[in-house]
Amino acid sequence: MTASPARAGALDLEVAERIEESAAVVSLRLRAAAGELPPFLPGQHLPLRLGLPGRKLATYTISSDPGDRSGYRLSVKLEAAGLGGSAHLHGLKPGDRIAAEAPRGRFVLEESDRPVLLLTGGIGITPALAMLHALSRQPERPVVFLHACRSREELCFGDELDALAARMPGLTRITVLAEGSAEDLQAGRCQHLGLIDRALLRRLLPLDAWQTYLCGPEGFMAAMRAALASLGLPDAEIRQESFGGAPAPAPAPAAAAAPATGTATVRFARSGIEMPWDPAQASLLDFAEAQGLSPDFSCRAGICGSCACRKLEGETEYSEDLLEEPAEGEILLCCSVPRGPVVLDL
Repeated sequence: MTASPARAGALDLEVAERIEESAAVVSLRLRAAAGELPPFLPGQHLPLRLGLPGRKLATYTISSDPGDRSGYRLSVKLEAAGLGGSAHLHGLKPGDRIAAEAPRGRFVLEESDRPVLLLTGGIGITPALAMLHALSRQPERPVVFLHACRSREELCFGDELDALAARMPGLTRITVLAEGSAEDLQAGRCQHLGLIDRALLRRLLPLDAWQTYLCGPEGFMAAMRAALASLGLPDAEIRQESFGGAPAPAPAPAAAAAPATGTATVRFARSGIEMPWDPAQASLLDFAEAQGLSPDFSCRAGICGSCACRKLEGETEYSEDLLEEPAEGEILLCCSVPRGPVVLDL
């Protein structure tokens, strides 16, 4: 038997159950091989150490009830070419072991009594499942769960959602199938056909101060965020999860090199751009995107290492506790901010 990892925060997990949710989605129920599992907040993800070439960590959202301390459920869609470890996870069976880190992530359900909008597309349903379980403990709280997918073949978790809806009188559940049929409508598999757009959102959502949680493919999230903003929902009320890379804020045109002013400036050496640091930006990744640059990234949470960049000059600090330090001389752009003038190899 493999010994439990000794690293602080490291978890030794065992596959307790494997469930085929659809042709492309498998759920793995994971339990602690020894000891107890740390709690997680609804919406957080689990960093896995799968030992795959070129990627130390892969992250998957925990889709189970946060109140269930017996295990974590990961629901994984098989991606093309097994990107991000999905093929590896689909191949696991009960009894197999996985090394992981403690759950983390800032895309979490806020404790409140305010109305909630869960707006998801495809496998972006996974954090919403955990959130719905948490919200079921506030059964009268107004919740709209609006989920979009391509066809009936992609629908998952129907029995689980039915059970949640039965004990949540405040829940309005709406499924939209892009390639559905009149038969799907009649059978109750969906409530709308086509795509979610501004007109549908306007018709479905009563005017209220919605706390919105948005998760799904990049194009879906960008379209939904724009539609919600056009309906007057403040951008600050919209939280979104990165599934394969979250849509970045619309980049401004690349600025010409400008003289450095103030105590913190950022120079992108290869791009010839030098600009004063904007404290309103959450990270150097956000700041680079605001200048029209497109650095590599994936998780935007200091986990995957995709945004590693050489720092040529200056000092930076991290806004997140890193699970892995990048190579010497590199920083992770997604969770770094400058402490003074900085020069990056970008």
